[in-house]
Amino acid sequence: MPSERPIEPCAEADVPRDVQLELYRLMLLQRLSEERIMALYRQGKIVGSVYTGYLQEAVGAAGGLALGPDDVVLPINREMACHFARGVPVDEVLGHFLGRVTGPTRGRDGNMHFGYRERGVFPLVSMLGDLVPVAVGAALAFKRRGEPRVAMTFFGDGAFSTGDVHEGLNLAAVLRVPAVFVVQSNRYAYSTPTERQMADTDIARRVEGGWGIPARRVDGTDALATYRVMRDAVAAARSGEGPHAVEALTLRGHGHAAHDGALYVPDELRAQYQDPIERLALRLRLDGAGDEADAVRAAAEAEVEAATAVAEAAPWPDPATITDGVWAEPLP
Repeated sequence: MPSERPIEPCAEADVPRDVQLELYRLMLLQRLSEERIMALYRQGKIVGSVYTGYLQEAVGAAGGLALGPDDVVLPINREMACHFARGVPVDEVLGHFLGRVTGPTRGRDGNMHFGYRERGVFPLVSMLGDLVPVAVGAALAFKRRGEPRVAMTFFGDGAFSTGDVHEGLNLAAVLRVPAVFVVQSNRYAYSTPTERQMADTDIARRVEGGWGIPARRVDGTDALATYRVMRDAVAAARSGEGPHAVEALTLRGHGHAAHDGALYVPDELRAQYQDPIERLALRLRLDGAGDEADAVRAAAEAEVEAATAVAEAAPWPDPATITDGVWAEPLP
């Protein structure tokens, strides 16, 4: 649960009102969709695992919204808002978790292993951290072709301790590719606290000092501050300044996955973090946009409700197609 202290609004930032409302919508879509997925999981309707980004929605929403239409994003398992920012329909995401043929994997997966090539969304690789070199490869392709495009990927503080992340960051720095690396510093790698897995927990400082990649820390519960930093990082990478990094300070509000009650997280740590959705809602209300925010919430609730009905009514995949996509088709 988030902190019980009075909600502190997002700090005022040079973010247009329409962007603020879109950030709010994307965060709500992630929160409401994941709440529905968790409910379906508890009802036994989802056979895969469920990983949520509860209290981390601002990071995925800000990252997805900061990108341009021709950029690519490589989200992991806490950034569902990224998918929605790229126009992925909510009913297809829910259909995916329900194993229906209308989902992006046509019922082959019940987890976050899906992407949309036509929308510039790369699928998740379960070995967290492995997407860093993939993002570097995409960004290198953009640079070699002279395209003003950016690749953005995410990883957690736990994944920062893997070799692929360090190799990828080094290659990105050497080749000065247009990539943005977003670290979800959510305090735990499964149940291991960050301070128990690394001596220096200031990841932004380590990235900048180790590879010369400009890196900024930001309060990941402040959607407006997070968006502003993401926007600036994307613009710098696009302009030829090489890779940039953002470390978003958050707390993983739920356990590692649906089966994990996270009883190892002390109450005093939870009390340090607030709900990013409530923080932005309060800022909108203080700025005279309360009615608009209420309309956005009502629309998001209706969208998730309608999407759930569509997903549950969707057909199951035909068992006869179980080997489709497994074997390569012979060349003519």
